[in-house]
Amino acid sequence: THPPPPPLGTHPPPTMSTQSTYPPPPSMGTHPPPPMSTHHPPPMSTQSTHPPPPPLGTHPPPTMSTQSTYPPPPSMGTHPPPPMSTHPPPPMSTHYPPSMNGQYLERPLTVGTSPPVSTNEMNIGPGMNTGPFGMGTRPQGRNMGPPGMNMGPPGMGTRPPGMNVGSSMGTGPPGMSMGPPGMNMGPPGIGPGPVQSQPASRQTPRIDPDMMPNPIALMKDNEDKFGGDVYHTSQSSTGFPPPLVTTKFTVQDNGNCSPRFMRATLYTVPCSKDLISQCRIPLGIVIQPFTTLPLSENSIYVVDHGVNGPIRCNRCKAYMNPYSHFVDGGRQYLCPICQCTNEVPPEYFSHLDHTGRRTDVLQRPELLYGTVEYIATKDYCKEGNLPNPPAYIFMIDVSILNIQTGLINLLAQTMLSVLNSLPRETDQNTSIRVGFVTYDRVLHFYNVKENLVQPQMMVVTDLNDVFVPLVDGFLVNIHESRSVIENLMSQIPDMFADNKTSEVVFEPVVRAGLEALKAAKCNGRLFIFHSNLPTVSGPGQLKSRLDMKLLGTDKEKNLLSPVGSYSKLAEECVKSGVGVELFLFPTDYCDIATLSNLAITTGGETHLYNNFQTPVDGERLIADLRKSVSRQTGFDAVMRVRCSSGIRAVTFYGGFFMNNTTDIEFGNISCDKSVAVEIKHDDSMKDDTPAYIQVALLYTTVNGERRLRVHNLALKCSSKFPDIYQSCALDTIINFISKSVCSASLNMSYKDIRSSLTHQCAVILACYRKHCSKQSPPGQLILPDSLKLLPMYIGCLLKSDAILSPPIVPFDEKCYQLHKLLTMNLNQSVSYLYPRLMNLGPVISNGSKPEIMRCTGQKIEDSGIYLIENGLMIVLWIGQHASNTIINELFGVASHSQIDTHLHSLPALDNQTSFHVRAIVTQLNDERSNYMKLLIVKQREKSEIIFRRLLKEDKGSGPWEGISYIDYLCQLHKEIREILS
Repeated sequence: THPPPPPLGTHPPPTMSTQSTYPPPPSMGTHPPPPMSTHHPPPMSTQSTHPPPPPLGTHPPPTMSTQSTYPPPPSMGTHPPPPMSTHPPPPMSTHYPPSMNGQYLERPLTVGTSPPVSTNEMNIGPGMNTGPFGMGTRPQGRNMGPPGMNMGPPGMGTRPPGMNVGSSMGTGPPGMSMGPPGMNMGPPGIGPGPVQSQPASRQTPRIDPDMMPNPIALMKDNEDKFGGDVYHTSQSSTGFPPPLVTTKFTVQDNGNCSPRFMRATLYTVPCSKDLISQCRIPLGIVIQPFTTLPLSENSIYVVDHGVNGPIRCNRCKAYMNPYSHFVDGGRQYLCPICQCTNEVPPEYFSHLDHTGRRTDVLQRPELLYGTVEYIATKDYCKEGNLPNPPAYIFMIDVSILNIQTGLINLLAQTMLSVLNSLPRETDQNTSIRVGFVTYDRVLHFYNVKENLVQPQMMVVTDLNDVFVPLVDGFLVNIHESRSVIENLMSQIPDMFADNKTSEVVFEPVVRAGLEALKAAKCNGRLFIFHSNLPTVSGPGQLKSRLDMKLLGTDKEKNLLSPVGSYSKLAEECVKSGVGVELFLFPTDYCDIATLSNLAITTGGETHLYNNFQTPVDGERLIADLRKSVSRQTGFDAVMRVRCSSGIRAVTFYGGFFMNNTTDIEFGNISCDKSVAVEIKHDDSMKDDTPAYIQVALLYTTVNGERRLRVHNLALKCSSKFPDIYQSCALDTIINFISKSVCSASLNMSYKDIRSSLTHQCAVILACYRKHCSKQSPPGQLILPDSLKLLPMYIGCLLKSDAILSPPIVPFDEKCYQLHKLLTMNLNQSVSYLYPRLMNLGPVISNGSKPEIMRCTGQKIEDSGIYLIENGLMIVLWIGQHASNTIINELFGVASHSQIDTHLHSLPALDNQTSFHVRAIVTQLNDERSNYMKLLIVKQREKSEIIFRRLLKEDKGSGPWEGISYIDYLCQLHKEIREILS
């Protein structure tokens, strides 16, 4: 059992990181341990430098095992180890310091005559490549040790594990080694080694958490290696993944699409289904087809083939791409997707040079670049008609709740400035038209035609058969009708100031917007500002179905599924190219599982503002609205994934609608949305031959032009496990798994999800141990370099509010985060699962960049000020002993006790400290797709639990919060041992 989490803010004791341990000899478990007297404990002086355990963090670090330890080479730590000359180490292994290239070396040595150690010892060491995922030394293929190996008894991980610090020993690729907690494995009455003779008063040494692999160090190493460099996309075909999504680099398109558009979970495709079933690494891609490219990179080339349209394969309908092979003097080409030979149209013909390349290849972007865009012909339009420019309709709930909170006044005052942010493809005025509707129990349409002096209201009371009372004058050009719109916004607050209606409708509102866009023969977006559960009798009526007794049980999944006719309504919106952007302002349960499903299915997004108050949340709302309105968006989109022979796309995860097994349909698709696609084998593939994937997206631009955006990716194939493991892209794998878990949560309980996910992680690591790390000590957990953070991220996913159901998190909040995680891109999911923790000390002292820290409370100082963000919120934590001078510069008060934790933003004070900290908050919000809520918490106050719950490496503050990172590793190790045995 674990003690209750102590308060944050004190220093941990010096750790034993400068000492190394030695793994057990292979013959362990076959001989009884020697007499106790043959192994003397170290002198008492070696432990005197360690103070008692601190009252710090949410989970005390686990203790080391009871095996004696030995000092490493001087280069292994920053402090010299205590003298231990009276206890010579056994000549069974040697630990080496890091080499010049950042890798840790491992070499097997002969086993000496040292006493056998229990198989339950745990060895943790830095024996892993510190470079990027999969960029390390190629692992050598190895097999598992002999059968019948003693892997320890079940039950590991039921108590805080004892650990030793060291590094793994083996001939395979760099990897982290770990074993289970130290336990007595000898005959009854015999302890695990010589430590039994130590005095009871000796304090057990503790593990240095800095020795554990962590995302912060990995991101820094990757940034140091690739930051500022040019990444050539042709490298994707060599089996190595691109730099991390958190690394700032420039992309040069050399035939494969940019990793900003599409990333694979594996950059070496296993040649057969059997290989995938053994390693259990998900094979798939994560696509973000509308991502925004940096200004330093070339924009997408637009290709116009005239009335004939793009060149396509006659069999599989794949589009011309850099991997098409021209033969017969250029008169035919071989499709890389289906290997079909196609005739080259006469207007596209070109001679070949002596190397077999077309002579005009430099004038053909589709033959040079992995991503191009084609101008589509009428054949790609519905009913053969070119589309009209889209329209945006703003639909505002004017019930008494929104009036009392000040929402109506806020929207009316800022609407014109928001409309100035409408997207456009050129420097000309936007071609997007706008319309306005207000509603409570009935709907109010407004005529804002440019030749009117005053806007006109038309009321629709028939909710069962909603119709649009006007077409001409409802959707208008903002520049032509600006004065009428301004007049309308000034009148709306006064018109509904005395409105006492508390009940609202919802489905008729969406249907009215849909019918208005259909009548105008255009696609568009519906921006709906809604307050509470729609309880008005009629279409779309919802009743509260929240039962607190079901939370955390197998029946909770029933509450996550949408109800009523909203799924059918979402399908109708998608078919008409309409997306729903939902802004919710509830004061109680409003069934977000149903309402938000409408938004994500149509390609929109849900924005949640619980207990909205204009002074607190107004700035965040307007910032979110402005970002949403200005975001580059595709309308009436259809996407299809084509794969080369031997593999095919089978399962899709994200926010979209599918009417068949191949076409992914979106009412809207924005630059921040991503889709995960699982790929499976339907036949074996040849070793060292490429596997091709092509993603084609048909959509309408903001100017009403029909386009085809095509992304191409070529991957290496191999039948060797070492090649497969070194090609893993962990950030893509975690995003893929997160989406699949969100989808599974609608059908599985949390207990089943946790068990299944942990088992999959264990199988992945067990397969690596079996096939790539045969000679590693049997009592150790080997983590491949490319997947050394897999347990970390899986543990964080299982502790997230999107998957868990902790009592302190409202169920609507869980549904909201579940839908967010389902559509997050890679950068967003990394920050959501492992939040960024920043020490603001360097910023306050000298204005430098904040120090990025691991998400654990072990190094939180009670005199410090820290900031943590996960893409949804920013939490500013103030230590109880923080300097009063700094507190005054930040908040304008004299002491810690006078800080107002209800502040929604930092005061704008005239000093450098205030300026720098506010600049950091602004920068963080600029990096995110939504404006994050700022919370200010003080140490030792109840609200501190919000901060503590974001420290993902620590144990949770309650039984529902999950276990610590180290405990999860122990649980994982137990399952791996069971698999291997």
